[in-house]
Amino acid sequence: MAELAASVLKPADQPIPPEQRILYVFEQLDAISRGLVDAKSINASIATPAPNATATSALLGSVNNRQSPPSVTKASLLSLISQAMEEIVRHPHVFITPAVLKAYIDVQSLLHQPSSFPDVLEMYASKPIPAVSGNTISFTMPNTGKVNAAVPKGTADTALTTAISSHDLSLAIDTITTTYCTPAFRKAKMLRQMLVPASGLAIAPVAAYTLSQQFAEWQHMLDPQQATYMAFAGMMTYVSAVSMVGYVAVTTANDQMMRVTWAQGVPLWERWVREEERAAIDRVAAAWGFKDLGKRGDEEGVEWEELREWAGRRGMVLDSVALMEGME
Repeated sequence: MAELAASVLKPADQPIPPEQRILYVFEQLDAISRGLVDAKSINASIATPAPNATATSALLGSVNNRQSPPSVTKASLLSLISQAMEEIVRHPHVFITPAVLKAYIDVQSLLHQPSSFPDVLEMYASKPIPAVSGNTISFTMPNTGKVNAAVPKGTADTALTTAISSHDLSLAIDTITTTYCTPAFRKAKMLRQMLVPASGLAIAPVAAYTLSQQFAEWQHMLDPQQATYMAFAGMMTYVSAVSMVGYVAVTTANDQMMRVTWAQGVPLWERWVREEERAAIDRVAAAWGFKDLGKRGDEEGVEWEELREWAGRRGMVLDSVALMEGME
């Protein structure tokens, strides 16, 4: 493990390790982890070594065949892999790209070691960016509010799933805070999901005016200019009405809500932008609460009250009576 980590942290040719090298090391550690987790693959590799062994299988075989003291267990080896990966991403010269972050989250999820997720997810947006300047390495502070500072949704979902499976409420909440709650995540959602609709609304007046001019040429009852204005007003009224109905329908939809809903007074726009945040808290509440629908609302305990209070500070309601089973 130390040799693989050293190949990234102490490169001989480049002061800043490239993304490809980091991903290669993570792939090797991932393969070793899967081999250690799967006891059958370990036994098979010991009994019948492959003739064309790769670097990963050779390293795994050396770990299995080595005369190790009883204290070296599979759990300790998995812990060493987790520590090696964390050491790599925390190194000042390592720039965390989306691919590196995804690989890190995936392997740590496989190892069931999510304790470092909040720190690493925060570093993804705020870690100083290294750059070679002559014979020295300089660092620049990133803008945590930019779109490229947002954690990809797939990576955030994987991290939250692992945090929930660890049954650590504080870890799950911190994971949500460093992913879905960030301004960069909201900006990324707006850019990703609003670009096409906003472009359509932007060109709608031009398209409507062009069609209105064509309509004015087809009719002979009104003055062409007056007919153009009337047709343009009608088309824009239709587009505005349909857009408003669609906006209200999207922002007020609650069929996907299970236990966490929005509090009264939260603007519709904010509800839509923060829907992933609400859904994440909903997943946590579903994991910590009763599975039986008839017992929902009867949960007690310090953690449950902490979750309820945290959701309330975020403008949400845990177990709203209006949306409970059998209530109208």
